Amino acid sequence: MSNNGILIFNQSGSDLSLISTMLEARDFTVFFTTMPLEAIHILKNNDIDVVLADAEIKGMDGQEFKELVENIKPGVSTFLLPKSLNGSISPITAQAVCTVDLHEFVQFLQNHIRAENSAVTESIRFKEFFFSFANRLLQLFEVKDNYFFNNDQMVAELSWQMAKMMDLEENLVDAIHLSALLKDLGKIGIQHEILNESRRLEIQDFDQIKCHPINTVQLLKQVNFPWDVESIILHHHEHYDGNGYPEGIKGREIPLGSRIIAIADSYVAMTTDRPYRTALTIESAIEEITRKAGTQFDPEVAEIFLAILQQKKQMKEGPRQILLISRDEGLSAALKLNIDSSELSIFTCANAAEAINYLGKKTPQLLITDSEVFNGDMSGFYEALRVHGLTDDTPTLILCEADKTWGVDQDEFEDVISKPVEIEQMKLRILSLLGDHGNNRRVETHRDLRGIVGSLEDMGLTDIIQLLNMGLKTARIALSNGTGKGEIFLKNGKIIYAETEKLKGNDAFFELVGWQNGFFRIFHGQSPNTINITLDTMHLLLEATRIIDENGSTHVQT
Repeated sequence: MSNNGILIFNQSGSDLSLISTMLEARDFTVFFTTMPLEAIHILKNNDIDVVLADAEIKGMDGQEFKELVENIKPGVSTFLLPKSLNGSISPITAQAVCTVDLHEFVQFLQNHIRAENSAVTESIRFKEFFFSFANRLLQLFEVKDNYFFNNDQMVAELSWQMAKMMDLEENLVDAIHLSALLKDLGKIGIQHEILNESRRLEIQDFDQIKCHPINTVQLLKQVNFPWDVESIILHHHEHYDGNGYPEGIKGREIPLGSRIIAIADSYVAMTTDRPYRTALTIESAIEEITRKAGTQFDPEVAEIFLAILQQKKQMKEGPRQILLISRDEGLSAALKLNIDSSELSIFTCANAAEAINYLGKKTPQLLITDSEVFNGDMSGFYEALRVHGLTDDTPTLILCEADKTWGVDQDEFEDVISKPVEIEQMKLRILSLLGDHGNNRRVETHRDLRGIVGSLEDMGLTDIIQLLNMGLKTARIALSNGTGKGEIFLKNGKIIYAETEKLKGNDAFFELVGWQNGFFRIFHGQSPNTINITLDTMHLLLEATRIIDENGSTHVQT
């Protein structure tokens, strides 16, 4: 059976049964549809080499349709066919229009696909050569030095995973992957004693090491790579705030590939032994990356990287445990049908006694309780669970009738959701709660994305805003200081919205900037439904500084 697939998208009503039969006779897999959405679904989910479509497509011209196909599945060839066939067919390509016999056209398609497959095979071999050569080169140097190339294969693998998760174009993914492998070749020109020094380096020694990105680019100048690796390699030690090297560029001036490699490189360096120190734990490395997101690292790329580490942890640890206490068997069944069992395991108990028995064996990562189970005695119910193993930091989701709260305090518990429950909404709440618990108890409850978390003691709000402004970011900053909550939205680096529990607009912004303690979380790509700030961002920051100075930094905090 051939793997060559052809999609025939026919909106005109022309009889294409003959060409379809001829293609199937030559061992093509033929997909046929008249529906645009079905055509897109087929294209996304099947191995399609060629699309045959009407020259006159409803709602768009032929070139727009070709561009749509290319965006959905790059590399697929598209041929546009006229309404009238009558034993011949006119395939319209971007280069020319020609009328040929149907048999000749089918042969043309077969030759075209064969040529395309041959070109793809040659490209794959070409790529494999470059990557095999790079890996072998690194292995030769690593034989003599455990530290020399900073485990570049691990850096390359993590960088590749980030690029794939970000859904970057294949050429850019390959460029990042190869750059991560080759980025440290310039260390060849640095004295071996400096690289393996067991003490902290002197300034003059570190200056030598800081030259290695430039040295690497010079070494590779004569290699005609099919990808742009030079700029990625040159800037992989730049910092997001401009304090890196060799050129001190910042924000989006730094190539995306460099920003990706920078995080992977730092993580591997921190979690492997160095000549002057032992490896940090994974948890400590994650804390360091989180703390430096927005200063050393691109915060958006940091989110992607932390998500990858979370996935790896989940795969290693197995599915997370959810304890559902409810008499509603339908709810339990609906949740299990809508949640991936490889990631989440749901155990259902009908009463407190069964839950206590479960807690004697396992500790859940999330507790979901139907309010009907504790019958108004919430405090006694939860005290009994805590005595038998429920920890105070276990996130809790409570299901209540819309008109009955049973005394549930939303400030005490992670979340409350009204019944009847919408499963999709509940699923989002579950995912959010599982990705958001610990010392800085929940700021976000209705998003899957965790965001970058930090302490206002480590990074002030004005510093955060300046970094987001510099990077022209669109984001939401969620804030909590133990006594209140607030949020600030930026669009393309400009502050457009602020709100606390009592204030909105400029007044809310000035209050939030005065917070010296608490936690922040940055959620990229989020926008408000309205705008309540129109002042220039730098003017706002200057005015906020003036107010804080006048009030002796006691505008809100005491």
